[in-house]
Amino acid sequence: MKGLRTIVSLVALAVRAWGHTCSAPAPVFNPAVIPAGETQPLELNGYQLTPLPLQTLAIASSIYGASGFPWIDCQFQTVTRITGARTFLGIAPSGSDYLVLETGLTAGQVPTVVNHWSMQAANLQPPLAGQQPLLDWDHEAIRLPNGWTAVIGHEEMMVTSAAQCPTAQFPTNYCDVLGNKIVVMDPAGNVQWVWDSFDAAQFPCLDRRAILGETCTPGTDVCPITLAPVAQDWLHANSLWYDPADGNLVISLRNQDWIVKVAYQNGAGNGSVVWRLGNQGDFTMRKTTLADPWEDHQHDVTSPAPGTYGMFDNGNGRNAASHGQSRGLVYEIDEAALEVTEFQVYPLHVYSSSSGSAQLLTNGNWMFLAGRAGNATGFYSEQFEFAPNASVPIWTETLPERYRVIRLSSLFSY
Repeated sequence: MKGLRTIVSLVALAVRAWGHTCSAPAPVFNPAVIPAGETQPLELNGYQLTPLPLQTLAIASSIYGASGFPWIDCQFQTVTRITGARTFLGIAPSGSDYLVLETGLTAGQVPTVVNHWSMQAANLQPPLAGQQPLLDWDHEAIRLPNGWTAVIGHEEMMVTSAAQCPTAQFPTNYCDVLGNKIVVMDPAGNVQWVWDSFDAAQFPCLDRRAILGETCTPGTDVCPITLAPVAQDWLHANSLWYDPADGNLVISLRNQDWIVKVAYQNGAGNGSVVWRLGNQGDFTMRKTTLADPWEDHQHDVTSPAPGTYGMFDNGNGRNAASHGQSRGLVYEIDEAALEVTEFQVYPLHVYSSSSGSAQLLTNGNWMFLAGRAGNATGFYSEQFEFAPNASVPIWTETLPERYRVIRLSSLFSY
């Protein structure tokens, strides 16, 4: 308990330094007391984008509110990941720019921004200066082992394509398409590597329209398009992961129902597709009686162990077809054979149309967050913890809506 008290004290200082708390419904837990063996008692809370300056932000809170300190705060930014260097990364708009912010604590435990990366500054550098420009930073920023930072951003382009721009909607088969980039920068903000979805050598799939035909209209944090009143929401990239086995990057493309590994190779790769995991991708699926074994509009794809991929599977396609619910989903894959050898489905009793996260905990359990579940009173989030291969959660937490939750053992440690 001494270690937990120390952790709670540190987080309490951080939250108090940022400011006052908001009025919000209290979380509801089932069971009402924390189960034994919880080795990650803190939650790093990720919300939606909000303009700078940020006045207050809760870095983390204790599950079950065990410490009594404020657990939700008034100003939100999209908190993405911890870095391994006692900081975390977040994204926020700043006027006409977007910033990736790296935040840590001073010696006096006061939250402070220790570095930032500007979208506008990145756009001025090669190779971005010769491509479709970034429109924002969005959804994800991760720290790579060499200290560089990889970020997802949107881009758009007018295209002529009968597949991408169906005649029923676009009589001349000409339309705006919203795509994505991965940008890798060093600590000084120098662009070191770029993956461009509109580069056919890196992603030859422009004629594959969003699976559910998604489109979007201009809006901050949703669809930052500038070339047309409506765009094809083609990819909707929402998470990044670095594979230490081969130095490549794995990106979740929600609107394609694909998880794609691209050839980063620690900065030396050409960005080409290594494989696509998902329906109509490169992998075969072992025989199963499950009607829908492939991921469906997934969030937060990570690989906690070689060959294991976990995710929150939103199930937008299943829900549209038969009012299906969201689920936790874990694949075991053989990359050499391009085969899904095993998978585990964790059933949830809610449908989350967007948002969500998945995490293999240090105690061996899986945690899944339904980020945007809905009921008669509005949207909320619900967190579920499952023992391995179980069908009933050990405990659940119902809480105000958020984008992603990461469970931590201490303020900056998994």
